[in-house]
Amino acid sequence: MQIDRPPLAGWWRRCFAWWYELLLLIPVVLLVQVLYQLGFQLLTGAAVTAVSASAGLRALNFAVLVIAVFGYFTLCWRRGGQTLAMKTWRLRLDGLAGGRPAWPALVVRFVAAAICYLPCAPLWALAWHDRAWLPWAWTSCAWLMAPFVWAWFDREGLLLQDRVAGTRIVRTPPRGHAVKR
Repeated sequence: MQIDRPPLAGWWRRCFAWWYELLLLIPVVLLVQVLYQLGFQLLTGAAVTAVSASAGLRALNFAVLVIAVFGYFTLCWRRGGQTLAMKTWRLRLDGLAGGRPAWPALVVRFVAAAICYLPCAPLWALAWHDRAWLPWAWTSCAWLMAPFVWAWFDREGLLLQDRVAGTRIVRTPPRGHAVKR
């Protein structure tokens, strides 16, 4: 028996949704950052600048931000398969067999995506202050596009993180429209 699955989302739709996701992620990261800084000040009584003066506190701050972003994505993907940007672009994350992906697949997908996307911002921040980091920052931009380049060559057009995790991003019908079979 053939299972009817929604069509895979197109490359451009996924790319534009990714950029929109990035814009929508900024307020999430800023909110977490404000809460981290506020909590730090309330617990220690130290100035906000104390976080940037300590390598350990900077590492903890980074870990808190990564955990928050992990929570945002995995909870959205597990609950309904969609983040706000995915809803806007009518996309949904499914398992390869259809339906919601399991938690392990979501963790693998997030880690695979983070390996490609995460180095870009810190490397550009370093390059901003020290031009010696500029080649590494440009390299991170190329690495950032690796999942999308992978999709051009993948036999099913899956992004790198979807291939690794056993997931796929599909188009959803507009509200009030039935899925064509």
